[in-house]
This record gives sequence, structure tokens and C-alpha cells, in this order.
Amino acid sequence: MAKPALIAAGIVLLAAGAGLAGYGATRKATGGMTPEASSMMTSAIGQLDGDIRAAQSDVSGNAEALAGLQAVQGAVATDDATVKNMVERGELAFTIKPGTVVELGQVMKGQAATPLYTQPPGSMRSAHAGKPGDYVELMGDKALVTHVSNVVPKDRANELTGYVMVSRPLDLGPAFAKLEQAHVEGTFELDGKTHQLGAAPAAGAQTQAMPLPSVPGAKITVAIPPVTGGPQTPLVAGGGGAAGLGLILLIIGAIAGKKRDAGSTAQGMAVGTQPSGQAPSSFGTAQTQMSSSSHAVGTPSPIGATEAAFSSANLGPGAMIGRWEILKRLGSGGMADVYLARARGEAGFEKQVAIKVMHPHLARNERAVDHFLDEARLSSRISHPNVVQIQDLGKIGNDYVIVMEFVDGVDLEKLLASARAAQRQVPIDVALGILCRICDGLNAAHKSTTTDGAPMNLVHRDVKSANVLVSKQGGVKVVDFGIAKATSQAHLTYAGETKGTPSMMAPEQRVGEQVDVRADVYSVGAVAFELLTGHGVNLDLAALAHLGVENWPHLPMPSTLRPQLPGELDALLMQCMSFDREKRPADCAVLEAQFEAIMKRNALTASDKDIARWVASEAAALVPNQPEPTEPRAAR
Repeated sequence: MAKPALIAAGIVLLAAGAGLAGYGATRKATGGMTPEASSMMTSAIGQLDGDIRAAQSDVSGNAEALAGLQAVQGAVATDDATVKNMVERGELAFTIKPGTVVELGQVMKGQAATPLYTQPPGSMRSAHAGKPGDYVELMGDKALVTHVSNVVPKDRANELTGYVMVSRPLDLGPAFAKLEQAHVEGTFELDGKTHQLGAAPAAGAQTQAMPLPSVPGAKITVAIPPVTGGPQTPLVAGGGGAAGLGLILLIIGAIAGKKRDAGSTAQGMAVGTQPSGQAPSSFGTAQTQMSSSSHAVGTPSPIGATEAAFSSANLGPGAMIGRWEILKRLGSGGMADVYLARARGEAGFEKQVAIKVMHPHLARNERAVDHFLDEARLSSRISHPNVVQIQDLGKIGNDYVIVMEFVDGVDLEKLLASARAAQRQVPIDVALGILCRICDGLNAAHKSTTTDGAPMNLVHRDVKSANVLVSKQGGVKVVDFGIAKATSQAHLTYAGETKGTPSMMAPEQRVGEQVDVRADVYSVGAVAFELLTGHGVNLDLAALAHLGVENWPHLPMPSTLRPQLPGELDALLMQCMSFDREKRPADCAVLEAQFEAIMKRNALTASDKDIARWVASEAAALVPNQPEPTEPRAAR
């Protein structure tokens, strides 16, 4: 065989062998669980675990709150006839979710538990009555989630203990359906019961068991599809042999080429395509061909940034939410992120707004969505300069959004923190002026009506300094009606639920009883104490239960902390924070009138400009780690 022919044959064998070996080594396995199915399965298991955790938290919170009610503590020390009378008189009237069961009972020492009252009447008695703890039981495609709390009776504590039990069914169907969409074959096991997922696994199939963190002992067992294909050893070996033979032929051809005359050398250079002045290298040519062949066998194209799906998680400056362009992120809360955005119109029109975007993981929670939308529905019915205005509400893609008035300023909590850190007091006239404006805004909310003129009976329920915005122009606006209570709202507050900020919360609200506008009066009193004295307030009923209700609110008189305060403020603030709601001012309009009367008697005035000057001076000296004064806060 001629020497050039040896070299050519060597190149062909080396390239072909390398390609065959590469194909055998990179051949993909088939079968098993696809990445899409694995991701869907992980998501479904996370949803299942999260739903159970949420239900556990819900029923345990309800049960613990009911156990702290005085009516319940009194009822468990009586008998079923007495409890029945208490129910008829309305002392034990609970509002519960459909499907929920509440049971009260007592446990005499050494005896079995005796139920005294069940709502709804006639509900099946649980095997867990009188046994404190959390329980989750499988019932077909539902889970019965139960919490049992001890109740300390008012009387006869040496003879018996009481209990309150709350049970609620949880639909597991959506999570099960999601697992089956991922073609999962296996079982869900809970409390000794099993639910089949998809088709039964084939005999001898390999399985994997995954625990459910929310419920000890619960697990999901899935069949792992068999894997076929994958790297092929014979192909790799054959390709390697062919490449080796090609390399040998190349070496032989190259050695023989050295003995040739200059004309033969020139011919070798032509075959090797080497530049003039360099040694011929057919091996180098073969490498180039193998690299090209290997590349052609398939590196997948990366997904470009422009192909990423819209998500509230990746919103940044320049992103669009409907017709609004994002300028920057203002903050984040437990339910939503808030962004500064702008809308542009004809003739250069431009308006800045604050957009509240609900966290995506909450969008599948119907009750969370109701809470989120209720904030906008309720706030939109309030038209007042001391309440942040809602401009739009809706769903864009998969995201729920609320478009609000943008307040260029700082929340009162940050301003107070700055003043407290520097040991500066809020000017008395400014503090009272802010309080009057808070009362005015809340009174407008309390007096708001539906479109047909019916009273909404709205109560804010989370009045605190963090929910009061003060603008650079001295405007004062109440914000965040996310947990407001109204007769027209979509979601309900159920027995024992506690919402709001415990340290500023009226006692009746803390134990889950019905509230009215006097709960907001209480919280305004707590805010007033902070504003006027410079001292924080923590009136969490649960934390202070050991002190009892005597001398409530367990705070020093304001004038002892700041002697310059008008003495009549002592009685007013203590009255606002009375344990007994009947002793508080009737509503925020009455409280505002009392603040104004004190200002008038003491020759105190506070215009928007006065408040603006205080905001400017305090914002310029915000304590370290606080947001800059140019980054205003919006509703959380």
C-alpha cells in the first residue's frame, strides 16, 4: 500500500473509531423517571406536606385559643345540661368552617373522657377525646386533622381537667392527582392506612420510600421505572480498536514519509494541510476531525434569558406587570412583595404607584387569596385622605396584584425607632396631630358602606405604627387592611383564630372573640403611648396572663415618663387601653374629638407642614440598618 494511502486509511480509521467510541460512551439511558416527572413529584409531595402542616397549624391555633376562653374554662367544670344552656344563651357560640368539628369535654381523674358539647350537634365522637396532641388520619383521599388541647377549669381543678378538640378534613385529592400526573406508581401510607397512587407497581419493581416531615410515620412509596440503554461497552471497545489501528497506520505512514525526497515531503504536507515551514502532522488533522464529530453529536443549546417565563420572583427594574413598569422593589411581607412602578400615557403622562404582588406559593391557597383580595375590596370602599387608596385589583397571568397609591415617605415605626435610638422625643403637637389623622382615617373605614349603602362594619384589627405611613409632605395614611374584619368580606374568621399584632392587640381580639371598632380604639391608644412617651408597648395578653387584669394595661402613667405631657392624657390613654371594652371611647371619632380638645386647651396645633418638618428631620437621621428616607414603605 502506498505511503499516502496508509496515512489516508489511518485518518479514516482513527476518525471513525473515535466517533463510534464516543457514540457508545455518550448513548443516553432510557426509562427511569424523567426530570419533568421527578420535579412534578417533588412539587406534589411538597404540596401535600405543606397542606397538612397548614391544616395542623390552623386546628391547633383554634383549639389553643378556645382553651383560653373564660366561657370554655367555665363550661368544662359543669355538665352537659349546663353547657347546653350556655349554648342557648350564646355564651358558647362558635363560628366554624364547614366540615369542622369542635368538641368540649371533661376528664374526671381516673375516668374516661366525657364529651359535654359538640358542634355541629350529633357529630361523631373522636377516639382522641381528652388526649392532648396532634393527630392526622387517612380517610380515602382526605386526611382528618385533629388537635386536642387541655383546658384548665375555673372550678374543681383538683377533681378534673377539661379538653377542647378541633378536627377538620383536608382534601388530599389535588396533591394525589398531581402525583398521578407525574406517572407515579406507589402508595401513600398514614396511620396504618394506605391509598393507592396510580397503577399498582409491577411485581419485583424497585421502590423508594419517602417520609412526610409533617406527620411522623407517614410515607410515600413509589416504584422506580427500570433504566435501559446507557453507555454501550461493545461499541466503545470496537471504536477504540478501530481508532488504535488507524493510529498505527498513521505512524507507519509518517515514518515512511521521512525517507522520501523533497517532492514526497511536499506531497505529505499537502495531505496534512500544514502551513509552510512546519512539520507535517496528519495526527493533528485527525484530532480536529474527531473534535468536530464529537461536537456534532450533540451538546444541547442553553435556554436564552429571553425565554424565561414571567414570574414575580424575578421582577426587577424594567420588568412589566400589565401596563406598569417596575422601578424598584420596596419591601416584602408574609403575603406579598411590594414594588414601585409607573404607568405612562399620552402626551408624556406618567404616574407612580405601589404594586403589591402576592407570593406565587400562596396563589393556590384559596383562603390566602381571599385575604389578599379582601384587602383591596375593603380598602377600595374607603375614600379618605388618611387612608391609602386602592387604584386597581386583578390577576395578571398567574399573579394576583393590588395597585395602590404610592406614598413618598416613611412608616411611623421607622421614624419612632430613629427617634428612640437617638433619645429624641416626638414633639407633643406633632404626635397629637398624627393621632388625630389616624383616628380620622380609621373612622372613615369604620363608617364605610357597600355600593348599596349598607354599613360594612369594618374593623382594621392591626393598627400599629408600622401600618401608618407619613409622607414627606406631612400626610398621614393608614395602610394594610389585609386582616380587616367586615360583614361583606369573602373570608371569615373562625373560632379561636387570632390575627394581628399581639403586643398591640385588644384582649378580646387576642382570645379570638368577636371584635368591634373599640378594638381599633385600643390599638390607637397603644400607638399613642409609644408616640407620646417614646417607650415601646407590649401588651400581649398571653405573655401577661400571670399578672391578671387588675391595673391593666400594666403600663406607667405617660406623664411619669414624660412630665411635659398634659396630665389629662394619662386618663385618656389608660381609658383607651382598658381591658373592658365598655370603658373605652365609643369609637375613633370620639377619641379624635378628645385629642383635639386637649390640643385646644393646651394651645397645641400641628399642620401638615409641621409634621413634614419633623419627618424630614427624623428621616435624615434614621438609625443604622434602616432603609433610606428616599425609599418609602408601602403596604405589606
